Amino acid sequence: MSVLKSGVFTYQLQDETLIITESMGVRMVSIFNGTNVNGAYTGDQSLSGFEPRPIDIEEGETATVVAIEASVIKGLKIGAPRGCILKVIAIV
Repeated sequence: MSVLKSGVFTYQLQDETLIITESMGVRMVSIFNGTNVNGAYTGDQSLSGFEPRPIDIEEGETATVVAIEASVIKGLKIGAPRGCILKVIAIV
């Protein structure tokens, strides 16, 4: 059995926003919404003239963002409005 050599970050966002930046060294983040109020996540990269837009995380949904190979997530904003609790787990 191998030992996980990465750190694990856990947090419950409530009426707040978490902004993940490249300098944090996050390789994977998973977001779960257990409430009936939508949360959202937004990338920071535009693509061929399209600007990023928030993607809702509805009740009971999980969203996972994983960096490819040895890279890290460059930028990601995770928002939980009033009444929403998003459970966040990140591998750093």
